[in-house]
Amino acid sequence: MAQPDNKRSLVRSILLIVSLIGLILTSIFLSRRGVHDIQQASASIYKDRLVPTGMLVNLTAAVYKKRLLLETYVLATNKPNMGLIKSTLDRFNRRIDSLVTEFGQTELTVKEADRFKLLKQRLTVYNQLESEITTNLINQPAAQQAMFAGSGSTTFSQLAETLDELAAIQLSVGEELSEESRGEVKYIYVLSAIQIGLVLMIGLSLLWHRI
Repeated sequence: MAQPDNKRSLVRSILLIVSLIGLILTSIFLSRRGVHDIQQASASIYKDRLVPTGMLVNLTAAVYKKRLLLETYVLATNKPNMGLIKSTLDRFNRRIDSLVTEFGQTELTVKEADRFKLLKQRLTVYNQLESEITTNLINQPAAQQAMFAGSGSTTFSQLAETLDELAAIQLSVGEELSEESRGEVKYIYVLSAIQIGLVLMIGLSLLWHRI
């Protein structure tokens, strides 16, 4: 009569072990998916956050250099060579246009896209004002200085503010991606602990069956 009981016990043990192995395989699959998600988040932090942030740094530097060059020209008592000033401004403008185009091709959130659109609008307005100072008012130093200090200062401040806002958004989204990665790492730690527990249960089940 003991044989059927032993047989049922063996079947139960086998079913238990198969179930535990199934759970281990499932947890391994979930762990691999979690690692993949972390890799994706890391790639996104680099490609969609760090690279565009570098573009914004270069863009901000070019805009400020352009402003400083214009200030040097407008406030100078002995005006520098206008041909040299214009060629330098053109070089800055080409650099800025290139950076704006590259930034626009990156992955932007809705808020970033909105600020980026505003940035392009304000950059266009500032470039028009700059052209007015260096072309139409070339022989009117007083008018140049008035425009530079008045509407020029306001326009530049708005442009700089928009650049700062874009940089802040970049940082905010990057922090969110980092937080997601930390959450995935904790998730993998939990799955690893479950896997270890299941392996121990299988070992104990085998030991119990042999005893």
